[in-house]
Amino acid sequence: MSKITWSFVTIAAVGLALPLSNLVGFAGENAPIFTISGSSEKFTHVSQILQNKCVDCHSPGMTRMPIYANFPIAQSLMVKDIEQASGRFTLTKQVYSGEQPFTPLMLAQLEGVIRSNLMPPNLYLSMHWTDSLSVNEKQQILAWISEENEKVADATVTKSLKGEPVQPLPLTVDLDAEKVALGQKLFHDTRLSGDDTLSCASCHDLTKGGTDQAKVSTGIQGQKGGINSPTVYNAMYNVAQFWDGRAKDLQEQAAGPVANPIEMGAKWDEVVEKLKQVAEYQAAFDTLYQQDGLTKTTVTDAIATFEKSLVTPNSRFDQYLRGNDSVLNADEKAGYALFKENCISCHFGAALGGASFEKMGAKRDYFKLRGSEMTEADNGHFNFTKQEKDRYFFKVPVLRNIEQTAPYFHDGSVSNLADAVRIMAQVQRDKELTDEEINKIVAFLKTLTGEYKGKSVSQLTTEEVLK
Repeated sequence: MSKITWSFVTIAAVGLALPLSNLVGFAGENAPIFTISGSSEKFTHVSQILQNKCVDCHSPGMTRMPIYANFPIAQSLMVKDIEQASGRFTLTKQVYSGEQPFTPLMLAQLEGVIRSNLMPPNLYLSMHWTDSLSVNEKQQILAWISEENEKVADATVTKSLKGEPVQPLPLTVDLDAEKVALGQKLFHDTRLSGDDTLSCASCHDLTKGGTDQAKVSTGIQGQKGGINSPTVYNAMYNVAQFWDGRAKDLQEQAAGPVANPIEMGAKWDEVVEKLKQVAEYQAAFDTLYQQDGLTKTTVTDAIATFEKSLVTPNSRFDQYLRGNDSVLNADEKAGYALFKENCISCHFGAALGGASFEKMGAKRDYFKLRGSEMTEADNGHFNFTKQEKDRYFFKVPVLRNIEQTAPYFHDGSVSNLADAVRIMAQVQRDKELTDEEINKIVAFLKTLTGEYKGKSVSQLTTEEVLK
């Protein structure tokens, strides 16, 4: 064997035995970032852990680059990894110091990856073997996250559960009752459509979980839309509206379907004139919107106010959070534990979702698994932003009343909740859950069905909705 071959074998053997970064070293170390006065002892420890273990991928400009980062191939790979990591979760000097707080989304993301043991990834650890999180470090981070959750927990939550990543929905919502009543009438009024056949409730039926329970919605003159109708219940908790996030709030969302030629097929000027012919409406708008009267803006404001009232509290899980331990059985509690391990990064807070946009198929190609032809709607957030980084990203759906809102996903391609859980684990976590695990998670999800007007969302009648 030649000297060159022997040298290559020797280098390869050593490289396999020890991480390369520990052979050549980093180009330098960052000076520690000290936490600001008043920071808790728990946060101070957590900040140091994150600075030691997460800075290289999640803190652009602070990355401790190893010498081999100057090699062309290594450099391109590392730049790509850092861009992806920091795009998902960014830690700045201000966050490390406590000058800027961790957002609820950041806390949920951090808790999710720790519980699921996703970070640091194995490929990174193969090169940086000292950067794994110890059991004690994980416990310290989770204890601090729990402490942060407690600070914003609902006052009615039992003490032992105040640190949970999921919180109960409020039992009441403070809104102008007269505007809510006006918005309810408009929400159910077919005059908002071009041919007086459809209302907002046609696609967001409050007796059907706030959806139409169809794969895609049917609009004016029987036209089929290209996407599944999301629930209007608890929509006030969404960071933006529609699957692709093209509406910044409920009022902007309310304006869209009315003028969409495939949905309600109307013209706003004509809708306003039709509504002005109704004496009851004219009087209500003159009273509630004295300065502007009945306009597109005031109509959509009234509808949005009504939609903000569509909060569904007092689910069995909410009752559990408020201290009724016996309201959940063992499988439902086990399902919640599995949910936290696999789903909490995206589905957290009072609505269990709605707070971020995530890639459909973060770990596996969802659309390949689905097997059907791609559609324009499959582009997701990209259709609104036109930025390539947003392609296939969708607003995370809220999971409240999830048992009532089948079929699932933006394309309505899955009708069974257990199948939806299985597919999400595969494409978002690259994980194959057992049937037992899936059944327990589903059992937990079914505890999220709440109440509207004092009655279970699963049992509402049209008469009860309209009263």
